[in-house]
Amino acid sequence: MLELGDDSEAEHRAIGEYAACRADVVAAVGGAARPLAAGAGERAVALADNDAAVDWLRGHLAAGDVVLVKASRGAHLDEVATALTQFGGANQKIQAHHPSRLIVSG
Repeated sequence: MLELGDDSEAEHRAIGEYAACRADVVAAVGGAARPLAAGAGERAVALADNDAAVDWLRGHLAAGDVVLVKASRGAHLDEVATALTQFGGANQKIQAHHPSRLIVSG
């Protein structure tokens, strides 16, 4: 949401509040996402950068978890999305009985 200019902080906070009502965890990546983490409150995990996000996800995701990656192109979260496709290997079938919902935003 880099394109929001002066409204960026308020809009990030509002999206954090919205996401926290719909996800088990909201991972906020980078300094610009701090207001998003503040809006998500207890459901937020603030991560410094994409490498930290990939490391955190690698340690916390399980088969069947659902991840939404959403950010401005300038946040480069496509790097995180690409890394997610490599978790568990290409031939792993994912099945779960209790999937978690996670939103990663920057």
